[in-house]
Amino acid sequence: MILIIKILHVTFAATWFGHKILIPRDLRQSIHNRHENLGLTQRMARAERLGIISGLGTLATGVWLVMLTTGLAETPLRIWLGLAAVLAMFVVGGLVGSPAWRDVRAGLADNDLPRAVSRVGALIGALRLEGLLWILALTTMLL
Repeated sequence: MILIIKILHVTFAATWFGHKILIPRDLRQSIHNRHENLGLTQRMARAERLGIISGLGTLATGVWLVMLTTGLAETPLRIWLGLAAVLAMFVVGGLVGSPAWRDVRAGLADNDLPRAVSRVGALIGALRLEGLLWILALTTMLL
């Protein structure tokens, strides 16, 4: 059972990180092309759903592993640090990434390209920060 949960945990975590790798480039390339805007919006909506599902899956399987192996009282500090990094990713996504994406999407829907473009940098910055936090979480789990 523990092996299956570990495989699920690693799969969710890899998906959570991996799906974000191409988003910044796609945003920068597609945002200025009116013909790409609808496709961009659809791709970003899929990426957002995938990110939420894989992030929650990572968190849930991680907590499940702790409960099956060490329990809360015996959990090493490095795992708590990894959990803190994961929770910080949710905070960054919720406070910066999601609002920036809503503004980009609204600007595209209203054909207000300057408004959409003005928030792309915040969205890309949030994704990069989440990526760094993901690397921190991974590092703490592997130590």
